[in-house]
Amino acid sequence: MTDRSWSFDQIRTEFTGCETLGEVVRKLEFLAAATGEVVCEIRVNDKMLADDIDDIESQAGVSDIQTISMKSERPESLITQALESATGFIGVLTDASLQAAELFKDGDVGPGNERFREVVEGCQWFVETLNHARGAASGLGKPVDAVERWHAAERMLFKVVQELTETFDRRDVIAVADILEFELTAALEMWHPILLNESTRRSI
Repeated sequence: MTDRSWSFDQIRTEFTGCETLGEVVRKLEFLAAATGEVVCEIRVNDKMLADDIDDIESQAGVSDIQTISMKSERPESLITQALESATGFIGVLTDASLQAAELFKDGDVGPGNERFREVVEGCQWFVETLNHARGAASGLGKPVDAVERWHAAERMLFKVVQELTETFDRRDVIAVADILEFELTAALEMWHPILLNESTRRSI
């Protein structure tokens, strides 16, 4: 991760020609790209800038900017970090699934529902993270290895999550508990060797 920052005086000398915040952001993206990196975070006056700044923000004048800082990283490093985060999250999701299953089986429906929602949201984050990582890897011309195993794991997880949500909608909490305890944990475990292999392959 590369950290860069500019003081009030440096902004006036290094961002000459920029009249709005939007123009400053575009120049920061250009500076990062010139070193083969992508922008991960921009802070203006110690406030983090959203990924998609609105028209009003983008038209803010440079005169209002006191400080700017930027974090950037090489895309390959971001892919590896995403894969490692997803790998570590498998254990978190598995524990949450087992806890939700136990709550449902014990008749603690309220807490079970809450933990169930956390599991479903966690699965959504997991899938989105892997989709972004795979897409970024392909964009770099370095696609993921063992594509068939990757797709098989995707299909399995999608199938289980779909079955899980449909069963939950029918309020069959005992069946939901069984899916959480056995099917979802098995679907998550399928990912472990795939992601471990991919992370190791990219770190060599």
